[in-house]
Amino acid sequence: MKNSLSISVVIVTRNRAELLKDALDALIRQSRQPDEVIIVDNDSKDNTREAALNFSDRLNIKYIYEPKRGIPHARNAGIRNTTGDIIASIDDDCVADENWLKCLEIAFIRDPNVGVVGGELSYFTIGDGNLEAFYTKNMISRGRSKQ
Repeated sequence: MKNSLSISVVIVTRNRAELLKDALDALIRQSRQPDEVIIVDNDSKDNTREAALNFSDRLNIKYIYEPKRGIPHARNAGIRNTTGDIIASIDDDCVADENWLKCLEIAFIRDPNVGVVGGELSYFTIGDGNLEAFYTKNMISRGRSKQ
């Protein structure tokens, strides 16, 4: 039984460089750091590339440009470029709780039959908009709902 797994985080973004910075800041503050962060730029016209690469000194960033617009195309491009045992996906307008990745990893380590782990969303206001705060509360899916 493994006592650690590698984690790849995939973030799909399009023309949201400022929000992406908040999402990446939250990944820096994780109690369990991601092994890699794949940022998929889905045909942005703003400074998304520069915003993403500005974090490469603090996170293992892989920047992917996907010209075919649409979340499915972008998310699949990100998944194809992961190397981690676990693929964690978060939106560019979300801020992860500091224990998000730690809790994900624990769920997969405790039960090698786990295929998917989900969590709760908390909404809060920052500035002019609502952001989603992700965290995991041991909600595990094995083809049926279990709490």
